[in-house]
Amino acid sequence: MTTWRFPFASPDRLPAATALADVLQLRGATGWLTPPLRPVRRGPAVPVLAAARTVRLAPGPGPHGLGPLRSLLGEDLTGRVLVIAGASHVPGAVWGEILTEAALARGACGALVEGLVRDVPALERLALPVWALGEATAGPGTGVHVAEVGGPVSPGGVPLTDGTPVLLDDGGAVALPDAPDEAATLLADAAAYSAAEEEVLAALGAGLRMPLAYRPKAALVTRLRGRGPTG
Repeated sequence: MTTWRFPFASPDRLPAATALADVLQLRGATGWLTPPLRPVRRGPAVPVLAAARTVRLAPGPGPHGLGPLRSLLGEDLTGRVLVIAGASHVPGAVWGEILTEAALARGACGALVEGLVRDVPALERLALPVWALGEATAGPGTGVHVAEVGGPVSPGGVPLTDGTPVLLDDGGAVALPDAPDEAATLLADAAAYSAAEEEVLAALGAGLRMPLAYRPKAALVTRLRGRGPTG
């Protein structure tokens, strides 16, 4: 299900995040955010295409602390995935139950936190998918502040801008390029890749041996690898 209006066509059935990651890898590109981020509360079984809402944190005290993040959580976040970057060296948790509840109330699709989180049992119960670097008991205190909202970020070295499309599901989170034509091509290729994997599984289930069952996927992999980074 797509919940944000992107400037490109997407397949009727979105591909799995793992398929998109594999297609990017075949082209010599990156984009997967998981790892380094790991699931605290896994994404949906049915893939969702969300638009990044970026927040860049910085270590140390700032004039407004985390106030701008709390203000952001009062916005309409329908179809958005919050990307909280820049807190990898902050010893305390920068995300928890209260922020998750606030994000859910405003329609967010998920949260990608390049830092630590807490209240993990509560996060596991709530419906918002959350990925993070790890868990902490204490909050950040004055050890972090919001440096920018809506600017470019690079969680795990993957560059994103505000509005970058991100595919989310129970297999992880993968960012698409901002260029509409390239994003559309990658989604279509990943959808074909997902279909090829399903064909392999169906063939194996029907009793076909692996060398024969794998042929459709092998042919597609060869074709995709030949397209290069930009298709």
